[in-house]
Amino acid sequence: MANFMANFIHYRLTLNLDQRYKNKDSQYQICLILYFKGKSRYIPLGVYIEKLHWDKENERILPTAKMEPNTSWYNDRILQRKIEAKKILTSLDASDQLPSLTLNDLIKRIEKKESKTPFFDYLDDQIKFLRDHKKEGTAVAYEATKKFIKNYDPDRNNLHFDDITYNYLKTVEHKYMAKTGNSFNGLSSHLRTIRAVWNKAIRDGLASQERYPFKEYKIRHNKSHKTAIGKSDMEKLKEHRVEPNTVSWHGRNAYFFSFYCRGMNLSDIAKLRLSNIRNERIDYKRSKNAKKFSIKITDKISEILGFYTSGKQPTEYIFPIIDTSNHKDTIEKQITNFRNIINHSLKRWAKKLGIDPTLSFNTARHSWATIGNEMNVSINTISAGMGHSDIGVTQIYLDSFDNERIDDANALITE
Repeated sequence: MANFMANFIHYRLTLNLDQRYKNKDSQYQICLILYFKGKSRYIPLGVYIEKLHWDKENERILPTAKMEPNTSWYNDRILQRKIEAKKILTSLDASDQLPSLTLNDLIKRIEKKESKTPFFDYLDDQIKFLRDHKKEGTAVAYEATKKFIKNYDPDRNNLHFDDITYNYLKTVEHKYMAKTGNSFNGLSSHLRTIRAVWNKAIRDGLASQERYPFKEYKIRHNKSHKTAIGKSDMEKLKEHRVEPNTVSWHGRNAYFFSFYCRGMNLSDIAKLRLSNIRNERIDYKRSKNAKKFSIKITDKISEILGFYTSGKQPTEYIFPIIDTSNHKDTIEKQITNFRNIINHSLKRWAKKLGIDPTLSFNTARHSWATIGNEMNVSINTISAGMGHSDIGVTQIYLDSFDNERIDDANALITE
C-alpha cells in the first residue's frame, strides 16, 4: 500500500471563472483550471460572463445571463471541453505516463485541437523518445516512414492526423505500387508505422478515434517467399574463395556464423561482445524480442571466432561491423550499411555459382531451418532452436527442449 501511494499522482480539473482579470464590461473569462503536482494553470475558453451569472458549485452559466443563442448552448460547449480534457488525462493516467510529465506537458496536450495536431511533429517526438530509451532500430524505421511519406507526398509540409484519411492512404498506395518493382510488403511496413503512431496519438489524446482511417483501410501484404538454399548450394558457397580481410570476407564470415548459430540475426552478431562467450557457449539476448539464447560453440563457430577474438577486451565487439569511433552514423545505420554490402556480394556470388539469385543475409536463418527439415529434424526442435515467438504451437514447445537437444540438432544441420 505504501508503494502504491508513493506512485500516485494527483490531478484535478475544474471549470471556473478567472477572477484575476476582467474586461471593460466587468466580465470574467470561463476557464478550465488544471491542478497538477502542486501547481495550477488556467486554460481560457473564450467565454466571458459577469460573476453573478456563474454557478460555481455546478460549474455552469446561470439562465439569468443574457447570451446568444442561449446559456444552454454555451454550457454544452464548455462542458464538452472539460470532458475532452478529462479523456486525455484519464488516458495518460491509465498508461502510467503522468509521473514523467510536467504541468506544461499536460496543458499542451489539452490545448491542441485534434484537427490541428501535426503528424510529423508528433512523429519527431516519438523518434526522440525511442532514441532516449535506446530503441534505435525502431527510431530508424520511424525516420524511414517519414522519408517515405515526403517522397510520395512532396508538396505536403504540414501533414496533420486529420489529413490521413482512407482516400489519402489509397492515393499513396497507388503512387507506390505504380513504380516497377515495388511490392505490398515494402508499403505495408510504412503503413504499420503510421498505424502504430496514430494509435499512440489516440492514447495521448492528440488524435481522433472517430477519424481513425484504419477502420476502413486494410493494410495489404504479399505472402513472403522465405528464400533458402539447400545443403548442396550451401556447400558451394562454403567452397567459394574470397579475398581475406576485405569487407566481403568479413560479410561471408558473418553469414556462415549466422548459419552455424541457428540463424542469428545480423544485428545480434554485430552487437556480440567477448563477454557473451562463457563456458564454451555464446549467451545473448535477441535484439528483436529480448529472448535469451545459449549456443554451444562448435568447431566451425570456433574457427570464425578465432579471426576476431584475439587480444580483445570483454567489452569489445567481436565482429568489425560497428565502429565505436564513428560518431557520424548510428549503430543501426552501420549495421544496415554492412548488410547492404554483404547482400550485394552474396547476389554476385550466387550468380557466379549458379545458385538462388535472391540470396541475401537473411537466407542463412531460413536455410538453417530448411536443411534441418530436409534432414528430418523435428519441426518443434527447429522452431525452438530459432526462438520463434509465435503464441501458437511454436511457443508451446519452446520451453520443453533443453540446450543439449538443440545443440545436437545444430551440429547435425551445420556439420
